[in-house]
Amino acid sequence: MPDKKDSKEKESWKDSLNIADEIARLGGAEGLGDFDFKQFFGGIYKDHSQEEVEQSLIVGTSTTTPSIYEVSLEYPQPWLFFRLVTGSVILFYSFVAVYNQFENANLLPGIIFTGSFAVPISTLFLFFELNIRRNVPIWQVMRLVLTGGLLSLFIALVLFQNAAAFFGPQGAWIAGLLEEPAKLIALVVLVKDNKKYPYILNGLLLGAAVGCGFAAFESAGYALRFGITDIDALVSITQLRGILSPFAHIVWTAIAGAALWRVQRGGEFYYRLLLKKEFYAPFGTVVFCHAIWNSGSSIPFMGKFVICGLIAWTVALSLLNLGIKQIADEKEGKEVFKSS
Repeated sequence: MPDKKDSKEKESWKDSLNIADEIARLGGAEGLGDFDFKQFFGGIYKDHSQEEVEQSLIVGTSTTTPSIYEVSLEYPQPWLFFRLVTGSVILFYSFVAVYNQFENANLLPGIIFTGSFAVPISTLFLFFELNIRRNVPIWQVMRLVLTGGLLSLFIALVLFQNAAAFFGPQGAWIAGLLEEPAKLIALVVLVKDNKKYPYILNGLLLGAAVGCGFAAFESAGYALRFGITDIDALVSITQLRGILSPFAHIVWTAIAGAALWRVQRGGEFYYRLLLKKEFYAPFGTVVFCHAIWNSGSSIPFMGKFVICGLIAWTVALSLLNLGIKQIADEKEGKEVFKSS
């Protein structure tokens, strides 16, 4: 006779998979495709030479961008990001340990910099590896981290200022309604040549770059504010935001970029694109997750952040699946972009 407890657990697991499948089909997406958790992270257990590291970074130039027929359609197994995350964590806690030993204020910028930038940039390299088209150079990515981070923060502050003027003080939840459009506007303004980087996977990467810059600069600002009065608080807030960064701004803006690139199809941007379900469904999910993330609600064991993070990554992986399918269609000779 089957155990009732086991049966309930199996039913609960099936319900969770059904919910994930529904989320992965938002905006007419096609689910998670060939995604398998163990296979996806299988690359981190393999040995990789220094030459492989260098080759993985030297892409996107006229001589290092493969033709569409040379692109492998095997589901990506990113690994470089894991090395970077590991090194970032070691570096951050090394700075903290040295500071605790000597209490020298000259070490504080190192704590802020490694804690605020290292993990977000490591997460960004995950999206860099997921861009199997290998047509976006690292220079363009880092340019968007810096300029996109600054521009999106500026636009967000302008929106916050006007929202306060018209509607009065609002709760922290309103950040989702203002910061997500701010980052999307920055992405559209800075990536004018969509025809050069027209793929859904390009939008996923370039969006992640803007989100990375926003997250890193914002975290550094929080660290400085807390650190003025309490060094322990500086370390705590930097640590917390570093841990949560892979599940927030970076993946949120990656989704926004991929969804917009999906409907834009290598053509010019125009506002009616934002009214297409393929865009507003995933983008609205991002705004909702951000609002809940900043809300006052609390679930034990950081459950609120876990749930929002899982939703966001499910949507991101569904767009990754569409991006891989887009490249497969192009290899078969199908028209995937708007004709000039």
